[in-house]
Amino acid sequence: MHNADRAVLRIGTGIALATLICYGLALPMPHLGIIMAWVVLCKPGEPLGLKKGLAGGLLLMGVMIGGVLLVPLLTHYALAAVLLVSLLLYLLMLQGMAGKGASAMLLIMAITVIPVAGLIEQRLAIAIAQMMALGILVGTLVNRLAHALFPPHPVAGAAAKLAPQQPEHPKRLALRAVAIVLPVWLLALGNPAFYIPAVMKTVALGQQSSSLNAREAGRELLLSTLMGALLAAVLWLGLSIWPSLLMLVLMLALMTLWLARRLIRLVSGRFPPSFWSNAWITALILFGPAIEDSASGKDVWLAAAMRSGLYLLVAGYGWFCIWVLDQWWPAGRPLAEDTSGD
Repeated sequence: MHNADRAVLRIGTGIALATLICYGLALPMPHLGIIMAWVVLCKPGEPLGLKKGLAGGLLLMGVMIGGVLLVPLLTHYALAAVLLVSLLLYLLMLQGMAGKGASAMLLIMAITVIPVAGLIEQRLAIAIAQMMALGILVGTLVNRLAHALFPPHPVAGAAAKLAPQQPEHPKRLALRAVAIVLPVWLLALGNPAFYIPAVMKTVALGQQSSSLNAREAGRELLLSTLMGALLAAVLWLGLSIWPSLLMLVLMLALMTLWLARRLIRLVSGRFPPSFWSNAWITALILFGPAIEDSASGKDVWLAAAMRSGLYLLVAGYGWFCIWVLDQWWPAGRPLAEDTSGD
């Protein structure tokens, strides 16, 4: 079996185990744990050891709970808090483009989602921080188990490690990503309960935009959001056939296998891996709350339509922002491309 096939099986098995743990133990906001497990499982390289995973999870929990400290700063010194978050976003976007995308994304969530949740209730912010940290621990555990079940074949050292490719203008791209994330985050401060999922979506778009130019942005940002909504609808229809934990595990495992084949490029297509990763995160952000809405007696389809509409607006804003900044201040594009038509 080829290493790429083993990687697909590891990701699918890992998500199945993470779903079984998060939903089987009835953890709060279990879809967040699955998203964090997805981030860990898709990270290339050797899996983290359990001790390192535990230490990393505890450190992440401390950092995310530390995000609650921004709440009094936002309450009493709003301008200083906004400037501080803007600076941290810029530095973390630079870190993400330097090849540390997973850790940068988690830290961005700590300084954006956690303070917004803290404006609603401090316990909610702490619960989200704990669930994200627990998701990293679950992801580390299931990643180890998946590697034990489907170990990769050894590859020559020269071919095994590839240096991450640096973008052309990282500082400009980081500023562009901040311009995408910050306005939606500011909206969330006015209505935290409604905009928390939108902030999570925008964080993913901000990181995704670092590798896009204006010509690619519209298709990838909008279509990945639509694909995520479609995947969430398929998951919900499948789960409605037999509402049970076993069916939930099977549906998420099968969907992950289908997506992972495209993420690893075992199936050729027009869309890059970032498209499929963003679509799957969008699907989980929609599908997880739908299960909670059903349990509380809410109209699942109406709530999902409102969330999908909001995410499409966010994706459209991201496209518009990239287009405007690309016209005013070209970012991440070689000069030869601009002059090729002369």
